[in-house]
Amino acid sequence: MGRIAAIDYGLKRIGLAMTDKEKKIALPVGLVEGGKKAAMNVVQALPIKEVELLLIGLPLLMNGQKGDMALLVEKFAQDLETIAKVPILLWDERLSSKQADSMLREISLNRKARSEKIDIMAATLLLQSYLNSL
Repeated sequence: MGRIAAIDYGLKRIGLAMTDKEKKIALPVGLVEGGKKAAMNVVQALPIKEVELLLIGLPLLMNGQKGDMALLVEKFAQDLETIAKVPILLWDERLSSKQADSMLREISLNRKARSEKIDIMAATLLLQSYLNSL
């Protein structure tokens, strides 16, 4: 029985989070670079042998439809599944980045510090929302 990893995909940065061994708590892992090699960067950053499921945030529009970013995330998920050979679940992440930014503002981080941590926090919130739904 492995862990669950979560990915907050972005064109510049990708936030990563993983569960504890009991799959009860989402823990921040770190950031990797986005871009053309994004899927490979994620595989290199995560202990894939410990992962039983990759959860990827799907940024749906507020009306529930898929926009351009959601289509990019779906393509990224296909690329990642081919490389990592781990099941992937796309999970609605509407407003997760806004929620992460709000939480980081509460601890009085400046804009630069928030922008460096927002993707990790969004991945962690995404994963925790999935765990809470189980």
